[in-house]
Amino acid sequence: MSAKLSAIGTTLGATLCATLGSLGPALGQGAAPQVTLQLLHASDLEGNAGAVENAPNFATIVDALRSANEATLVISAGDNFIPSPFSNAAGAPNPRVKMALDSALDEAMAAAGIDASGLETAIGRFDVAIMNVIGFDASALGNHEFDFGQVPLVDIIAERDTWTGALFPLLSANLVVGRDSALAPVHQDLGLGVGESGAGTIAPYAILEAGGAQYGVIGLTTPLLSTISSPGGDPNTIEDDVTTEPTWNNMEALAAVLQPVVDELAEKGVTRIIVTSHLQQIALEEQLAGMVTGVDIFIAGGSDTRLADATDTLRERHEAQGPYPILTKDAAGNDVAIVSTDGQYSYVGRLVVGFDEEGRLLPGTIDPAVSGAYATDEAGVLAVTGAPDLDSAIAGSTAGSAVEGLVTALADAVLTTSGATFYADLAVPLNGDRAPGVRTEETNLGNLTADANLAAAKALTNETVLVSLKNGGGIRASIPLDDEKISELEIQQVLAFNNALSLVTLTPEQLVAILEYGISASTYAEDGTPTNAEGRFPQVAGVSFAFDPAAPGGSRITEVTLPGAGPDGADMTIYADGTYTDDAEAFADGIRVVTLSFLLAGGDGYPYPSFVEADAAFADPVDLMKKDVIADGAAQFTNVGTEQDALAEYLASLGTPVDMADTPAGEDERIRNALAR
Repeated sequence: MSAKLSAIGTTLGATLCATLGSLGPALGQGAAPQVTLQLLHASDLEGNAGAVENAPNFATIVDALRSANEATLVISAGDNFIPSPFSNAAGAPNPRVKMALDSALDEAMAAAGIDASGLETAIGRFDVAIMNVIGFDASALGNHEFDFGQVPLVDIIAERDTWTGALFPLLSANLVVGRDSALAPVHQDLGLGVGESGAGTIAPYAILEAGGAQYGVIGLTTPLLSTISSPGGDPNTIEDDVTTEPTWNNMEALAAVLQPVVDELAEKGVTRIIVTSHLQQIALEEQLAGMVTGVDIFIAGGSDTRLADATDTLRERHEAQGPYPILTKDAAGNDVAIVSTDGQYSYVGRLVVGFDEEGRLLPGTIDPAVSGAYATDEAGVLAVTGAPDLDSAIAGSTAGSAVEGLVTALADAVLTTSGATFYADLAVPLNGDRAPGVRTEETNLGNLTADANLAAAKALTNETVLVSLKNGGGIRASIPLDDEKISELEIQQVLAFNNALSLVTLTPEQLVAILEYGISASTYAEDGTPTNAEGRFPQVAGVSFAFDPAAPGGSRITEVTLPGAGPDGADMTIYADGTYTDDAEAFADGIRVVTLSFLLAGGDGYPYPSFVEADAAFADPVDLMKKDVIADGAAQFTNVGTEQDALAEYLASLGTPVDMADTPAGEDERIRNALAR
């Protein structure tokens, strides 16, 4: 058992309180801190299967840690829900399912001591109900909160006659909301002062109290919001009545937005500042931290970066991706701590830190045996609570038992609707991890879904569709071997956004440009190990390509081949070593491509719109989704012409177990990284 776990394992009350009380000069700081804060944090909670399983454990750990220290804030860095089977099941039309979920909401609120009854379920509400029961004090707004669209987002976070709404504020200092936006009634440009609950309100910041001290908590949303989500309300279009400032990853411009907010809080006498930011790549939080003054802590969201120290016991097969916390300096040389944890309620991040009389963070008060990543697996729960078994630990926690009631009802609803329907047998696990995975390289799950989209496009049209291209960020989960089957539920989890499919015609030059864009932001070490994870990274079928991450931007694609696209099924290499080949001339009339409607509209920044605008007749975009057709074929749970339907139909057609093994990057065939070979 690690030093951390042994320090808090047996009798939580006495041992943990003693540990907390000991922070101060003994840790190497010149004087005892004026105040000490326990910050419990998380991000990317995203109510998928893992989150539903982990949430009661997470709640139990938070309950235990908070009960030992009244100077506690619980904050999320956003992406609290996505269009997952579980979020969607909360809006199930089945009357019996709805009645059970309504009852579960009432029972959970009563158990948690929240004065609310007569509640009604709807899409996304169980995700927020779980956060309400846990007692989150604030959250950033991530990009996935917008995936349902503006009106559903308001219906999830705002109070209604039959719904509590979020009992905490949603924070974003760089969100720009138009007057006619559906978000306008719940959005305010002014920060929330002391004593203002801000429940269900979107605001730039909130002043929160913990242990008698005040903390300014500022939210930031990814500047890429308009390209990686659907803030306009239609998941297949990109609108601008809700956007961000800036609209791309310019940290200097974002610092210019953040600094005046920090200064405003300082003028109010609030000098202990926490930024809960959802910037997608922790390197951006590190960059931003050095461009502003007065921020003490950044909670980095969107990257799922698993920070940990040497005393942390992580989940099985998990490794630390950086130290907890990352300590750096702001523009004036003051100390800043950056914290982050993995998503899906899999860890409670815990930073116990002191501040001096001027509100400056004192890094010497951070004890690795106390602060760090607390795994929410069974061992982690038992180590924190000292309970003899997991059931006893959860039963002994007000929040844990209330959350367990919520997730049990939700899981029953999902199993009723989609958990017991299977489409194929499985012989190998399918890799949908972020990195190494679908955001960094070819994977077997990326290949499978791209193949399925290509097969669907061919089946739904009489056209010769050659290429399938999608973004790795649209793959939200892996499929484990487990029961050796692929269920409807797993299809819904993997392809949670259920994007519509679209056709477009590209020239060979445009296809190369699309591939170049897809890999342009990806970075790797000299041995090919990924150093970031970009959602735009492509997963493909009907095309193979090679790229050199070390080459100058704009010239990283080194070869593009269309396997079997030539006469008698010959491979056609259309681009090699910076030159379009003779084979490319055979495609002067264009290459028909199936992609996602989201990408065709410019999602993830893909340049399709400029190609369509340049010559709409040549591009000939076609939406394949049939909005009024569901019961058609083996799969009858979603619309024909969507990703989920395409994968289900493809799996059902195979007739044999899925046995496409995942390969190391150096052995990949469709996407070949020169640094990994």
